[in-house]
Amino acid sequence: MRTRFLIPLLLLLVAFALSGSNCLLDEKVLEIVYFHKTCVDFEENEDSEVFTTPAIVDYAEDLDDILDDNAISKSDINCAHVVSASYMVTDFSHTHDWDISGTITVRRVDTAGAAVTLVTYTSQSVLGALNNSIPAVLDPAGVELINQALEDYIADTADPVLEFSVENGDVNPDPSAQDMLVFDWTGCVGIHLVAGISLEVPDPF
Repeated sequence: MRTRFLIPLLLLLVAFALSGSNCLLDEKVLEIVYFHKTCVDFEENEDSEVFTTPAIVDYAEDLDDILDDNAISKSDINCAHVVSASYMVTDFSHTHDWDISGTITVRRVDTAGAAVTLVTYTSQSVLGALNNSIPAVLDPAGVELINQALEDYIADTADPVLEFSVENGDVNPDPSAQDMLVFDWTGCVGIHLVAGISLEVPDPF
């Protein structure tokens, strides 16, 4: 009997707090975690097992888009950090498969920094990754570099520009001018962006 009475009473108190001109409001700061992927496309057309394929990303512009899409400002961000990486083959039409091994590196273009390893792939079937997102093990050096870029962006001390580069070292079977290794793939880095949002909520007590 008390339970049936308590719920309408609470609803009445909340309604009164919302409708009254002198209602009591309590300011709460909520942390909201946004997940975002930055993806880079690579086109391979190789006649050797050793090749390098770079791609540059305006990371500051990409982060600006996250803020715009979610109607938040840079000052709302408490922190941001890398949480995942993956790759996927998007186009492949050979009559036979290939196994590839190598690394994807990352470097800061805006600070003229050195390249460090972000992920390593070993004996990866190209056909096996076709339209199949493959989780990648992150290398601490690459994570640290991107996390620092995120910190610099949040602190408004830099507009990071990143260069991701495929550094392939082995292909089985070996490609040649007569049997070229041709495929397109994309690599993605996922981040968590934590923002603090202030809200005024009714405080009936």
